[in-house]
Amino acid sequence: MAEKMTNFVAECRTLRARADWPAQIADAMKRLLATGDLAAELHSELEPGQMARIYVQSADLTIYSVWSEGGLRGPPHDHATAAIIGLVEGVEQYKTYQSTGDQCQETGLKRVTAPSVAVLGHEAIHAMWNEPGEGGLSLHVYGNAHFDATDRRMWDPQTHAETAFDHRQQFKWTKQLTAEALNPA
Repeated sequence: MAEKMTNFVAECRTLRARADWPAQIADAMKRLLATGDLAAELHSELEPGQMARIYVQSADLTIYSVWSEGGLRGPPHDHATAAIIGLVEGVEQYKTYQSTGDQCQETGLKRVTAPSVAVLGHEAIHAMWNEPGEGGLSLHVYGNAHFDATDRRMWDPQTHAETAFDHRQQFKWTKQLTAEALNPA
């Protein structure tokens, strides 16, 4: 792991113990983005064809970077924790939703451009929704075992019916939605 990310991961591990950890990690991420050359470091750590690099996956902290060439779309989901998302390069959009019992309803679209940091609260529901040709490189921090957290939820992108989070199903829906965005009928 390159030096900037090594230092950032260590700082996040320390800050995670604080009650105000989302705000503290967001400030640390803003400082990291202000260095200006993070994109090259993160890109260099991705294998050819790889979209994401996980730096930490533990019970109380997940940190990863993700690259999208554009058109990346996913189903509505929550994180069951606060999420801090830093846009290192490009654009990341996401639709926002509100839970309505066993379904969700779309409430808006948020656009984050580099270099920016967004903090999503514990109850936030959203879905990636980048336009074709609008890609981005982002850094994500969550206060749980993000990919394996058992209390996460997701919603069917067609019916908006709630279901337990399943990363295999999420990736299947993401692949389908992204293909539809890149190859409209």
